[in-house]
Amino acid sequence: MLLASPSPTTESPDDFFVQLQSQHQTNIEHRERVSLINFFDHYHGKKPYPITAYLTYVDQYQIDYRLLPAISVAESSAGNHACGDNWWGWQSCKGYNFGSVAQGVQLITEQLAFGSYYQGRTLVQKPHSYNPSPSYAHKIIGLMKEIK
Repeated sequence: MLLASPSPTTESPDDFFVQLQSQHQTNIEHRERVSLINFFDHYHGKKPYPITAYLTYVDQYQIDYRLLPAISVAESSAGNHACGDNWWGWQSCKGYNFGSVAQGVQLITEQLAFGSYYQGRTLVQKPHSYNPSPSYAHKIIGLMKEIK
């Protein structure tokens, strides 16, 4: 019995796995997006939520997608009591503002990834470096756990 050779339109196994991996990544991003919407809704965050910025920059800087949203809830009730576009109490809000919330997400995410106070620290150590209060890191980790 002769086997037919693959037609030119048949995808190679590598193409199949690339598409499968892409679909998996899309599913993860969708799950993270929905989780953040639910988290901010639960805390009655200020709309519009900067979810696209969060997901873009945590992917770019390779940090946990839940860290910055948790800090925003702890520091400003997710933007409701923010100093302008500074949802995270960056620099203790002492005259420090951003051009937009998305710009703040980018700068703080970059600092949490590469800033001298944060680089090389664990997920538990980063919040402690952000705010050295003994209960702060525990509070942030607790908020992060709420994001499903």
